[in-house]
Amino acid sequence: MSTDKKPAIDHLSAQLGEFSDTLNDNEQTMLSAIFGLAEDQRLRLRSRLVGERLEDADDGDVQGFGAGGMSVSPSRGAVFESTQGFGNSSSRPIIVCGSGTAQVNRVWSLMERMGESGCLDRVQSAILYDINMDTRRRIANKSRDMRSSQGTRVFQPQYIPSDDGFHRNPHGYLQYAGRLLQEQESLVEEVSGHADRIGTAPQLIVHFIGFGSHSILGAKLHNKLTEEFPDCKSIVVLGIPRDPTLHDQMRAIWDEFVGLLPDQGFLITDDRIGDPASQDHKLACAIASIEASSQSGSGSGPTLPDVISSLSQDTNGKWMGVSSIKSFEIPMLTSWSMLPPFRKTRLVRGKGDEINMLPIKAIKAAMSDRWQIADHKSPDSGTRSMVVCTMPLKNDELPRLNAQVQELLRYDGFFEKNPRTTVALASAQFASNSMIRQTPNLPKRRNILFSMAIGFMAGLWTVGDLAFGWVFGKKPAPLYLHCSRIYTVPGAEDPTREIGTLSSILMVKSGESQGQNQDRLGNDTKENWADAVDSILREPDPA
Repeated sequence: MSTDKKPAIDHLSAQLGEFSDTLNDNEQTMLSAIFGLAEDQRLRLRSRLVGERLEDADDGDVQGFGAGGMSVSPSRGAVFESTQGFGNSSSRPIIVCGSGTAQVNRVWSLMERMGESGCLDRVQSAILYDINMDTRRRIANKSRDMRSSQGTRVFQPQYIPSDDGFHRNPHGYLQYAGRLLQEQESLVEEVSGHADRIGTAPQLIVHFIGFGSHSILGAKLHNKLTEEFPDCKSIVVLGIPRDPTLHDQMRAIWDEFVGLLPDQGFLITDDRIGDPASQDHKLACAIASIEASSQSGSGSGPTLPDVISSLSQDTNGKWMGVSSIKSFEIPMLTSWSMLPPFRKTRLVRGKGDEINMLPIKAIKAAMSDRWQIADHKSPDSGTRSMVVCTMPLKNDELPRLNAQVQELLRYDGFFEKNPRTTVALASAQFASNSMIRQTPNLPKRRNILFSMAIGFMAGLWTVGDLAFGWVFGKKPAPLYLHCSRIYTVPGAEDPTREIGTLSSILMVKSGESQGQNQDRLGNDTKENWADAVDSILREPDPA
């Protein structure tokens, strides 16, 4: 029977191919959309049948998100919280999403920082939306390496019409629009179903969107998420590209992009300021630090949904910015003991517990516009903002340190100068900004025997390293202090003119190159300097 079916299917496929060749581009797009909708309907029916079977199963089979309950497939994974976390596993109010390869990398960096601070359990779901086979494979491999009894659900698109994406064309998805948009609805339904299963509705959606090939698709996905969770706050982390070729593209789709997100709040970042990898790391540390401050022993910091909600109510609340200082290395001292571990490390506090002055120095530095990760006007003293400082201290040490820092800032007049600024401390150990490197998109492909051998050797090395560390002590890694500030950006009434990062691109005519614009700005600067010097050296007029 199968031998009779196959020629019939091949004949039908050949006829459809000949018919498709007779159509123009628009008609081919419509045909592709119809086929996509039909395929999606088949998948939805199949998913519904699977869901009905799960409803008949035991609750343990449905709620098991660990290694024994939830299977990890190339399109679905599980990432889990730090074993030294401070959060409550039943509280999962945040959804993070990234559209495009660069933004997916940003989301993964944020999840790593959340895990390092013990707050990954606060992420309910992570949507890594990149129509790219290599990205999907890499994220699936990373997800498989992380296991625990509690986990954050990771969602990825299953339908990949083009293995290497849409080649930076924001409208390249149109010929596959039917199936792509239908799959977006399926992803949102799965995210909503996960929220229903754990019994906690999300409170905040953090969506990373750039201006590559996934800009319009990302905006459409964001609208579907906000429609599914109407009571949920949302913030779009807008990534301004460094590549000048994307600036023309940004100008071409800007009106369409903001038209899809008319009432949306944005957190602006600019890859042209500093090293992009270091800036992304600073941003991830800033967001993770806010959540860490709310779960630390100091109890002084609000949660990330609280901060976003508070800032959005300000006059300039539609646009937000972040400043993050260069990390401070905290001095350490190695000492030896007669009992294992023989090698121990401790912080050098100084004669007068001078380590308490490091957060003061960092907090004041974070108020400077030097460390902004986007070009915009400096916030004034009345701007609503939050400063959070993370230090690698034990959680029970934070209340005393926080009280001392708050008192010293109050004595110094900090809160009088900045009456709408909140300061919080948190316990976390993040890597230095200079130690961050980009992760390649293409994973190493190995056969199963070689992978098993590598895994066995890695297991032996881990056991040996733990035993050696317990007896002799681990080699101390540098400890760093991070400090960040999140605030509202002045000029929200007319952002394309008032915010420098946007105006430097959007106010340039399409026919004018970025280099020409920079030359024009440089010539103007030279002329201004010449006029200033001439006015200084000019002899005063006789009375």
